[in-house]
Amino acid sequence: MVHAPPETQTRADDVLEDWSLPALDILWAIAQWYNGAVLERDDQRYHIGWHRPPDLQTLLGCSDAEWEQRYEAVFTDLQAPATSPTLVDDRHYGQSEELQPWLTEQYILRRKVRWTPTRSARTAMDTLFADLFDADDLPRHQLEADTGLIGDWDESLLHRTGVAAVATVWRQQGRSVVLYPGKQGQAQPDVRSTAVDGTTWEAEVLTDHHDRAMPRSKFATFAEQSERQHLWIFENRETAFETLNRLHEADDVDCRIANAPFDTPENYSIQVGNRYLDQSHTDADYHCPGIDRIDTITGWYGRHYDDAARTHLATSTSTTHS
Repeated sequence: MVHAPPETQTRADDVLEDWSLPALDILWAIAQWYNGAVLERDDQRYHIGWHRPPDLQTLLGCSDAEWEQRYEAVFTDLQAPATSPTLVDDRHYGQSEELQPWLTEQYILRRKVRWTPTRSARTAMDTLFADLFDADDLPRHQLEADTGLIGDWDESLLHRTGVAAVATVWRQQGRSVVLYPGKQGQAQPDVRSTAVDGTTWEAEVLTDHHDRAMPRSKFATFAEQSERQHLWIFENRETAFETLNRLHEADDVDCRIANAPFDTPENYSIQVGNRYLDQSHTDADYHCPGIDRIDTITGWYGRHYDDAARTHLATSTSTTHS
């Protein structure tokens, strides 16, 4: 069963009001999943890059009795604003945000996930668990000092799932993979991948929480890198084609996409979008250098993860947490 490291109890006094040991255990289990640790539960290995998110009891690795006696009531409290802990010191914003639950529901890979961490919970995890993950926990990640969550702590669990799924597939294809290349704050991709022949693909994952300026900034950066190919992964088809519309209509980027703008973004398929992108790269009337392919998080997962692939992945990784 998962227990938060002892150091977190000392830190919790400085960071949180009204905290409990079961709450710390829950946050630690979620942080392990969010960061990409491999978890061993009941002779099965779980990882954010190749499994749909399990329920919280599985994530904690506890029995039914332990769940009912120790965690269930605390889990319920973390789902309500009035009973979630309060941040005493918000390291990212200086003051605690408007009262919000720490865990909320979200559909990820067609599964309702009831323990999705909100911004307050991610802030707490980034503080409480700073420097508690090491290279043995996360052998494929570059760890930064004084952080508890790798990469951008402000990414939603859905966004992080997309990043992990892309990285896992590319690794299985024998490509070198770097997550979150470049420095924080720069317009860089979420994933960079290079094949043996030197071909480089970069992936950007976009969910509907992103501000409208960010995709334009990313597109402008990618457009200057014609030697690289760029894959954009979206939360759903509507977000994909709304983003293509905004790029097509923007005055500050050079993007002209065939058949855009799209009047009903939710009705277009990803296959049609990629066909229009191909046309935009080959037809002199159009210009779209910063996007080569689009996909959705669920679509990417569905195409690359059948049972045989998951079995292979689950037996080929050595680092586990129990």
